[in-house]
Amino acid sequence: MTLVSDIIVQAFRENNILPLGKTPTDAQNTEALILYNANLNSFYGTDVGEHLQDWPLGDFGLDPENPLTSYYPLFDYRCVQGPRINSRLIATNPQAMSVDFPSRAQDGARMAIIDPYGRLASAPVTLNGNGRTIEGAPTQLINTDSQRTVWMYRADRGDWMKISQLTLADENPFPLEFDQLIWCRLALRLNPRFGRAMDDQTREVLSVLSRDFKARYINSQPLERDQDIAWPFMSRQGYDTERAFTSTPAFNRGDPFSG
Repeated sequence: MTLVSDIIVQAFRENNILPLGKTPTDAQNTEALILYNANLNSFYGTDVGEHLQDWPLGDFGLDPENPLTSYYPLFDYRCVQGPRINSRLIATNPQAMSVDFPSRAQDGARMAIIDPYGRLASAPVTLNGNGRTIEGAPTQLINTDSQRTVWMYRADRGDWMKISQLTLADENPFPLEFDQLIWCRLALRLNPRFGRAMDDQTREVLSVLSRDFKARYINSQPLERDQDIAWPFMSRQGYDTERAFTSTPAFNRGDPFSG
């Protein structure tokens, strides 16, 4: 297990900003943690996985007189409660509910929940790992108003790991073999602030690990509308894994959110 604080120490050590045996100051930790989280977030939807797609959990806030949204209350909530991978759950549920995470999660897939109306305390959502764990537990009760949390699936652990706004005491969410990649990328961002330049040896390590990282988590973006392209094979996270890509296949699978 590698903590975020360990990654930060190694990032400072990579270009000898921090001497051997020394630890970062509070100010250095604060600055590096901001860059660490920003660096981590830049992976998703590009190097890792796909962009998140909205998945409303109910009809709260919808205008019943609007013909474009008035059909929402007709949804079968058994379907609403079973979102696809890479979904952003929108807490518009009118009352407390449970939601099953996908049963066939793919390595690097993400799930998220947001509470735009600040109602989770009065209408909480219980997330069920559905054969996996979420932050090491079978379920997670989400009941903090305005909460925004994102998880990434680690196939080697069978666990959905939190990846949003990590702290020094949190675990780095990627496998140990990519620790060097994370701290080298962080070192690259820290260098200009300390008047340092990346060493050629570090640059070579970063290049090799970046290639391996993308090969591990490669995914393409959903292709909309064009039925002439063999859409199921365009993404590892798309083929036969509870994921719809274009309106026609989505409709054929009974996806209520298809266009």
